[in-house]
Amino acid sequence: MKKLSLFAVLAVALLFAGCSDVLEDVDPSTSISDEEAVSTEEGVDLLRASLYSTMRGSFAFTTQNLVGPGAFADESRTRTGATRFQDLNTAVGTSGTSHLTNYGAAYNLIQNANVIIGGIEDGVLDQGTLDQYRGEALALRAYAYHNLVRAYGYEPGNFDQGPEGNWDLAVPLRTEPVFEIDDVDERPRATVEEIYEQIFADLEEASDLLAGTINVTFVNETFVEGLKARAHLYAGNWEEAAEHAENAINMGPELVDSPTAIADMFFEGGGNHPEALFKIEVNPNTEPIAGSNVNDGMAAYTSIQWTAQLPTVALLSLYDEDDYRLGQPVLDDDGELTTDPQTGTIAYEGGWFRPCFNTVGGNQQGCDAVNELGLTTTKWNGDKGNLADDIPLMRVSEMYLIYAEARAKADNDPTAGAVVLQELRDARNAGIIPPEALLSMEAFEDEILDERMRELNFEGHRFWDLKRLGRDIPQVDGSIKMAANSFRILAPIGNTNLNANPALEENPGY
Repeated sequence: MKKLSLFAVLAVALLFAGCSDVLEDVDPSTSISDEEAVSTEEGVDLLRASLYSTMRGSFAFTTQNLVGPGAFADESRTRTGATRFQDLNTAVGTSGTSHLTNYGAAYNLIQNANVIIGGIEDGVLDQGTLDQYRGEALALRAYAYHNLVRAYGYEPGNFDQGPEGNWDLAVPLRTEPVFEIDDVDERPRATVEEIYEQIFADLEEASDLLAGTINVTFVNETFVEGLKARAHLYAGNWEEAAEHAENAINMGPELVDSPTAIADMFFEGGGNHPEALFKIEVNPNTEPIAGSNVNDGMAAYTSIQWTAQLPTVALLSLYDEDDYRLGQPVLDDDGELTTDPQTGTIAYEGGWFRPCFNTVGGNQQGCDAVNELGLTTTKWNGDKGNLADDIPLMRVSEMYLIYAEARAKADNDPTAGAVVLQELRDARNAGIIPPEALLSMEAFEDEILDERMRELNFEGHRFWDLKRLGRDIPQVDGSIKMAANSFRILAPIGNTNLNANPALEENPGY
């Protein structure tokens, strides 16, 4: 009996810790044959579970995906004494130029998706279950390809952005399952347009297959609409981006709008992500994030263990003082800062930030060198235990921001996007849109970028937003860290991938 050479070991290794209920029925427990994987119900269930475990277990889909883009731009910096993502802060690593690379992790997910989409034998599952599994796989294949194309290629319309001019290559396009290593061909990079064409085709088919699904702990219909909106936004298809963002808003949860609900929304012990369109549930006892919660998880990087990446002054200064997202230090009757008796840090209440305090090792030093109050984010706080959090990969507030930007650009009128943007600001108690932001499309785009930073910080957007809009990447002080036309805007394909596939061509400049 042949062994499933490319994905079985990965799928089983990632699932072994957290999906023993599935594995118990698969023999042997450390491997699975291709016949079992595609011809038995237990094997197909394992493949479906591996889609989510592949993402949860990958640093590229978790901590790098969510914390890295802010560190690579001006959203976060390392506290004194910490080093994690410091190479992204400076854009220079120990072995060359650092970037947000995700090549291997994305193709692992794509391979798993391809097997579910095109490799399952007829009659193994009832049609409804098979449709759902294939819909989930199609959507996650589109998600993986979008993560790849924005890292390794320019956006449509920006092909002349770099030093070479008219550079439109993306990544190899693979949509068929592979069961033997000998079947893997040397395939050149597809164009950006070809990748986007595949993304949109996958998402359209996923919409049909997932119609009516609502469980946010699995890929569902609303998340697919959100992915359509996001991908069309990056592609510059403003009308389509606005349409699908509006669909997701109408289908999805409402914005929370009270100070307590906003402060608690990222705590599983509190709000439990009420605005999530899709989240990966994590069992803190059996399912490590990125291999190790205490080493490589989001909370370890931002708020508990290493407390490495802290919000910058550039981020915190964007909030009005009454914004529910910011929170406030607690003052005594004389207007002086008070101290939390349990932690010894400045007492702080509400919002998405709190003073640094390492619940594992005690007070954390060097935080006030990044921002005056030494604040850290509470979006990744490890409150499920074992430094684990559930992982919301898309929230409905992003759809409000996509709609506002896309509607304004489709109509070439800032006021066309203002109503929905104001709805989000009202929910966050952020006041009215500054009047000067409505005077020109450039001013409105500036305001959208600021609002996306206020709302989506530490959720994986800042660098990509600047890149897709052809903006320079700023330092915290506003100086230019990386020019928009620098070759470093694109990630390198890398020698490992080039050596494995001679048909690949490296991005210019590397």
